[in-house]
Amino acid sequence: MNTSGSQPGANERAEMIRITGRVQGVGFRAGAQQLALAYGLRGWVANVGRGVVIHACGSGERLDAFVRALAEDIAPPARIDAMQREPAELLPRGTAFVIAPTDTPLSSPASRGRR
Repeated sequence: MNTSGSQPGANERAEMIRITGRVQGVGFRAGAQQLALAYGLRGWVANVGRGVVIHACGSGERLDAFVRALAEDIAPPARIDAMQREPAELLPRGTAFVIAPTDTPLSSPASRGRR
């Protein structure tokens, strides 16, 4: 069985992006989803604890542009105070970028593989 169409590309990477600030109850997740889709990324965004976590996958160039856009283009009243980026597990191609339920367990396959 050939699954190469669903496998991540060699030049792709994934990041878990943890964000604190005024990011809950202000439309931040919807804005992050719109940006991620505009940059052709896959993954999810969820409210967790006192912030937001984004699991994003795509080319390194698109991920970097997405993070810059988050910092520069998210509309008030949302506000980012801190952002931490770390490597994460790649998601298969064809995975959508979704808004996950609040307090999504970060290791949950359901949260990582949503389409």
